[in-house]
Amino acid sequence: MLWLAAAVSDIGTWVQLIVVGSLVAATTGSAVQTGLVALATFAPQGLASPVGGLLADRFERRRVFASCLLVQALITTGLAVVLGAGVRTPGVLTLLILLSSAAGAMGSPAYAAMIPDLVPKEELMAMVSLGVYSWNAGRVVGPLLGTALEVAVGPSLTIAFNAATFIVLAVTVSAVRRTFHPQRSGGSIVERLVGGWRALRRAPGCWHSVVILVLFNLTVVPFMGLIPIYARSVFGGGTALTGLMSSAQGIGAIAGGLLVTALSSRLSRSYLLERIVIVEIVALALYAVAPDAWAVVPMALFLGAGSSGLFITCSAILQRDAPDHSRGRVMATNQAFMGLSYGVGILTIGSLGDATNLRVAFGTGSLLLLVGFVALTRRSRNWRAALDGTPNVTESTAGSSSRSTLAGSSPVS
Repeated sequence: MLWLAAAVSDIGTWVQLIVVGSLVAATTGSAVQTGLVALATFAPQGLASPVGGLLADRFERRRVFASCLLVQALITTGLAVVLGAGVRTPGVLTLLILLSSAAGAMGSPAYAAMIPDLVPKEELMAMVSLGVYSWNAGRVVGPLLGTALEVAVGPSLTIAFNAATFIVLAVTVSAVRRTFHPQRSGGSIVERLVGGWRALRRAPGCWHSVVILVLFNLTVVPFMGLIPIYARSVFGGGTALTGLMSSAQGIGAIAGGLLVTALSSRLSRSYLLERIVIVEIVALALYAVAPDAWAVVPMALFLGAGSSGLFITCSAILQRDAPDHSRGRVMATNQAFMGLSYGVGILTIGSLGDATNLRVAFGTGSLLLLVGFVALTRRSRNWRAALDGTPNVTESTAGSSSRSTLAGSSPVS
């Protein structure tokens, strides 16, 4: 029930992202302003997720998630009304998307904290993969459906469709018969936030996974939000090419998720992540130099495959190692870092694209990923053991080892 409803909601999210992104790209011609639409969709994780983590570790998680979905539906309905009134000002559209996404970010830790209660530990990788499949199925279907709906009924009713998908998911979550009560922890809000941070730092697998995800968000993931302006400014395409590139990325993500899930039973997590990073470095470099649309679409597919493979692997490690009593806060801290690093990444890559061109910007991202990953693996001697969950890195030594081996490697910086 949850997975099917989430798949419907994911389709709606990608319908909105592609339609509004294409409108802003056509109106402004700016990579930064186009990127702000994607940034408004994902960046609120940086501020709202910690609050959501507190709620997820304090109240019944199913009700927290459903309540946040209803708020998203209300704000998205407002966006549809604004578009119907003819408003195309990027600032107004971005603000409404920002508020809706903030509500979603508050509910996301509750949903993430529910996952380990739904399946045995050995099935976590497959469970995370299912979530990635629904998200990327939305990425495949959403752009194509968004293009068709925009032509048939206009952007306002197209966004109204997305509002309806949030209601579908909220009703489905409320219909689940079991409850998801956390093991409550005492203390003030600040103490509980600090407790979640300390739990993350004490778990070496969680900490290394977050650092790798942040590095990826800074260098590779911005290409997703910049697809509308890349398609328009470099290849002269519109919503159709944007939808094709996004759908190719989604197909690749599903394929990458299937592959990494199949390989996870035979290969270590550290080996998988190392190979994924190598593939993404090459794919992003080729994406930057693609001569035409026929060449850039396959590269979007490879980038999507690597992105989902890395996310699934790191998320499964986080779910595996996060303590139950602080799982919501650990997942929220990860989402906060993800949102902040994505914001920094897309603004940096987008600004570089406006100052030079997007080919140079994506090529720079490829180089920075190489440098960053080499620096991480050189500074952290225990990175393989941490990711693989082997016993030579324990909770008692995690704080000191992470401080000594990752000093100065703050994800934000």
